[in-house]
Amino acid sequence: MTDVSSRTVGEARVAIIELFEASDAGLAALTTAWDSIAENPVICLISKKNRREVIQAAALGKTDVLERDTPLAVLVRKIKSAMAVDLAAHVPSSVPAETLEAFQKGNAMLESLAFSATEGSKIQMNLLNESAIEILSAVTLYGISPWLDAIHTHHSATYSHSLMVAGMAGIFSRHLGWSEADCQQVVAGGLVHDIGKMRIPLTILDKPDKLTDEERLLIEKHPNFSRDILKPRLEVPADIKRMAIQHHEYLDATGYPDGLAADKLTPKVRLMTICDIFSALTETRSYRECLPTRVAVEILKKMGAKLDQDMLVQFCDMVLDRSFGNINLDRVRAAADV
Repeated sequence: MTDVSSRTVGEARVAIIELFEASDAGLAALTTAWDSIAENPVICLISKKNRREVIQAAALGKTDVLERDTPLAVLVRKIKSAMAVDLAAHVPSSVPAETLEAFQKGNAMLESLAFSATEGSKIQMNLLNESAIEILSAVTLYGISPWLDAIHTHHSATYSHSLMVAGMAGIFSRHLGWSEADCQQVVAGGLVHDIGKMRIPLTILDKPDKLTDEERLLIEKHPNFSRDILKPRLEVPADIKRMAIQHHEYLDATGYPDGLAADKLTPKVRLMTICDIFSALTETRSYRECLPTRVAVEILKKMGAKLDQDMLVQFCDMVLDRSFGNINLDRVRAAADV
């Protein structure tokens, strides 16, 4: 804590102080910078059985004191409450209520996945299935455009990407005429597909510049991390696990992590790969602007034998259609008549 100062506090919106074996020098620096720190909500982690830490926390001033072994989910809820995060604050008013609700439900699912990956707890399959149903309904009724308008306001590029892939998977599987159960499952697969990134530091995931070779190699390990996270979770269907682990595999066996060939890659995995690549190409990244749809489509086409060509033709026809992304008025009217 010796390097704590008003400068290091910067534009922080909440402060978390860990008093485990705090040194006198660290406490002195903390006290000196306290006026800047205390402008924000302060959470202090201590052991209430340690009298010294209890006294130190009290001496600092107004803080929210928590036991050091407080469950991560409780700590995160406390932080979110202190920051007064409103996920819907920046969503355009034109976004339909059902789409906004699906966005919030999908975000809650991703937060739940993060806790599961971190704590080793079971994945909440009821919440996953409910989220998939609501997302599929939203993109079916109102098209993909309102969905993108909502998710692109998310502060996390990783969460936004998973939500985009889920929506694209839903609308594409609908376009292919798949069964309701299969459509819902690929939406769920989109939400889960990057769960392995939960083990990659945010300093790399949210890096404002291009990744170094070493950082890129770590990013490419995320399917293996997904395997490690999902393997013991018997509650997760095998198809969802495959989508998470295999969505970077290519039909010509040049993908990763296992170099699988076409005969090992299911239609759901093939669909997920196309939706994942298209989403990545058309998203704005900190180091580059998003690519136009036609440019992204040309890149996909140039991948040739790596991707399922029959499926890709239908995908390109879908996203290049003038009506793609618009509200499906017939479906809206039909829903209103029910």
